[in-house]
Amino acid sequence: MSDIMKPMSFERILDLTLEDYYTKGKIFGIEEKDFYRDIDNSIEMNFCNEYLRFPVGPAAGPHTQLTQNFLAGYLTGCRYFEPKTVQIVDGKDMQAMIPRPCIDAKNVGYNVEWSTELTVEEAAEEYVKASVLMQVIGIELGLSDVKDFILNISVGYDLKGIQSKKISDFIDNLKDSKDTVIFKECIDVLKKNINKFKRFKLEDIDNITSKITNIITLSTMHGCKASEILDIATHLIVNKKINMLLKCNSTLLGYDAVREILDNLGYNDIELKREDFDHDLQFETAKEIIAKLLDTAKENDVNFGVKLTNTLPVVNTRGVMPGEAMYMSGKPLYPIAINVAKKIAKEFNNIPMSMSGGIDKNNVLDVFNAGIAPITIATLYLQPKGYINNNAVLNEMKKSGQAPKCLNLEALNILGEKAKTDAHYKNKGNGRVLEDKLETFDCLKNCGICVDVCPNRANMRVAVEGLSANYQILHVENMCNECGNCHMFCPKGGFPYLKKTTIFRDLEEYTDSKNTGLLRISKDKFLLREAGKEYVYVVNSKEIKSKLEVTVETILKDYSYYVDKIYCLSEEELNKYV
Repeated sequence: MSDIMKPMSFERILDLTLEDYYTKGKIFGIEEKDFYRDIDNSIEMNFCNEYLRFPVGPAAGPHTQLTQNFLAGYLTGCRYFEPKTVQIVDGKDMQAMIPRPCIDAKNVGYNVEWSTELTVEEAAEEYVKASVLMQVIGIELGLSDVKDFILNISVGYDLKGIQSKKISDFIDNLKDSKDTVIFKECIDVLKKNINKFKRFKLEDIDNITSKITNIITLSTMHGCKASEILDIATHLIVNKKINMLLKCNSTLLGYDAVREILDNLGYNDIELKREDFDHDLQFETAKEIIAKLLDTAKENDVNFGVKLTNTLPVVNTRGVMPGEAMYMSGKPLYPIAINVAKKIAKEFNNIPMSMSGGIDKNNVLDVFNAGIAPITIATLYLQPKGYINNNAVLNEMKKSGQAPKCLNLEALNILGEKAKTDAHYKNKGNGRVLEDKLETFDCLKNCGICVDVCPNRANMRVAVEGLSANYQILHVENMCNECGNCHMFCPKGGFPYLKKTTIFRDLEEYTDSKNTGLLRISKDKFLLREAGKEYVYVVNSKEIKSKLEVTVETILKDYSYYVDKIYCLSEEELNKYV
């Protein structure tokens, strides 16, 4: 089993998107009934001189690495995206540093991942592809005739790395990608495939902007030295002339205050280390930095604000993920984050402020009305319904009738105090770990939770006649990084990314895995593995077929675009399986 997700070409993503939609009424597992089509301008806002229709979307994290992740969010009403943080350490070096599984969002959110697992160059290409694709699909599906979303890129974690050519080029190429190979490729692909569209026209291509972002966030976790924060932010503002948010850590509230909040809400099982707070940026220093950066931004005619908050470092006592430390998000982070917001707003009452941390439909309207926007979400999108949860969040935000103009200090004070005792944030427990009883086929008649909670859209529902379940779950190998989130929510305690029928794109993927699955090796032949048995299957070669063979023929008939690549085995390779 490979834990390395692989970016797809823009042409392949476009093909999957259009084929999925026009033949199945869904795109990457998001069904058309869940597309957010209630398009109005009631809460639109101008953020850093960019138009933003809905100021909500995914925080930098597992949902903002691959192009298809961004598109899935866009379909459900997300319009503000924080692409995952990049740093000088990337690609294979970063992949080796992230243990698996890396996500545990059963109730409280925990993770042991951090910056992108792609190379910096691959990350930039994914963000360009995502921006172009969302502009195209917005028009094609009638969701928007103008670019109505924002990508806010993120960098970390040291001055030397951020000043390096690799990160410098990353920033410059996303400020304007017109001269990049990937942007030119996207435009060429659109022109070549223009006849596949029904609403998007050739003349619309000229309106696609190559300016992917004009906003950057500095993440101050994972070893970012407090002494370097001012210098890094100054470099970004002065030398890159880019609008900037400083992402502050939840530790700014102080150990004792955080411990008290967690204890009062019943999270006595969450263990903190005082040194994590002592070694991090202190509030008095943060005040000085923010004050200086507000002046620097004004001098350089760019915008500056704060983003609240990063996840909270805690001791790994759960035993679900490896390692001694993990990072907490979700419900218990909300009362901490909103009180950091209250603390900063008291010092800087006119500062632009964005927020993440335990946001859901129960608090998003209050946060929005308190003057905080845009708002980003991570843990909620990792839980049952996944991105579809954004529909309810957005409907709540629209009750405000308009986007906020400034911070409301009185409202923030009320929210901060209320959150410390609000029953909604009390510890409900994480539930017992279920025994693995998941089958490859016919697990439950109508479940599909593993499809919705996968941040990479690596699981899909496929109706297969003759089997008892309403649909089978297929797993797409090269879209998975073994984050483990689907396991956490499996009602049968299983590991869908290991148990479910897997589509492989090449022999390396196939041989690296033990999954039941298929690799297409000619027009009508597949290399199959089932229950440890490997063989070559010729489509329609016999009347009595195994469940896997029936599934293969369904894929070939209904989802041929997922097995469009034929991997040609050499005679020596083929003889191993015949």
